[in-house]
Amino acid sequence: MTSASLLGEGSCLLAASVWAVTVATFQRPIEAFGARTINLAKCVIASTLFLVTILALGRGGALTAAPFRDVTFVGLSGLVGLTAGDSALFAAVNRLGPYRALLLQTLAPVFTAVFALAWQREIPSGTHLAGMALTLLGVALVVAPRAGAGERIAPSRRRAGVVFGVLAAVGQGGGIVLAKAGMGTLPSLNASFVRLGTAAVGLVLLGLLDGSLRRARDLSRTPQSLGRVVPAAFMGSYVGIFLMMFGVGQAPAAVAAVLLSTTPVFSLFLDVARGRERFTVRAVVGTLLAVAGVGVLTA
Repeated sequence: MTSASLLGEGSCLLAASVWAVTVATFQRPIEAFGARTINLAKCVIASTLFLVTILALGRGGALTAAPFRDVTFVGLSGLVGLTAGDSALFAAVNRLGPYRALLLQTLAPVFTAVFALAWQREIPSGTHLAGMALTLLGVALVVAPRAGAGERIAPSRRRAGVVFGVLAAVGQGGGIVLAKAGMGTLPSLNASFVRLGTAAVGLVLLGLLDGSLRRARDLSRTPQSLGRVVPAAFMGSYVGIFLMMFGVGQAPAAVAAVLLSTTPVFSLFLDVARGRERFTVRAVVGTLLAVAGVGVLTA
């Protein structure tokens, strides 16, 4: 194993841990201002940072030279994966907590495989089907109700959280397929800006339609919440994505996919430390099964 590969694997693990901390940091602002408001703030901050980076590095030409079709597909991936997907993820976090919401995100590769089959006729192998089954089993072990276990989440809130979590995974899976279709000529730095920028525009339009932009104004006037949202957006959507792209470039693809999927593992430890979860055999086994399933599915 080369030092570059080890460095790439370390970057993937660091990205996964950064995302776990980021989602935990977002939890209170989500409760106060709503999932879509925090998603909008995150997308605006991160897309601005990527634009500044592109201009500073003189990489703007790659964006203007890219075919309109590719830019359109990457933009659509932002609407599906970030405008819709991340809003649903944050709504799930608000109902289930970071750990369980993030565990549901391990279903994203399952939906990616389903969409690739429907659109690109990529037929999954028996190994891939086994990976899907492992992931589904692991997620079910954790999020299914536990009779007599003193659950802290009301049944109606749990059901809504699971629905939002699954929708987030659907959005993530669909966004990956769309992004893959458009990244033939668009470098990852430029593609990240297009995805986040398009997602922000989509969220602003939705806010204009339903009048929810006032909550974004309220957030901008609340220094305490901004003190959480700005650093979390910087770390999660800017530093985290940079670490992910570096790791994917240096480590074997299957290894990188598994390591990037360990976010729920870090989130479980964080939630236990914060008193929001308890270590149980069911939680540990379910989390490990879900991550192992992602590994089999992406191998």
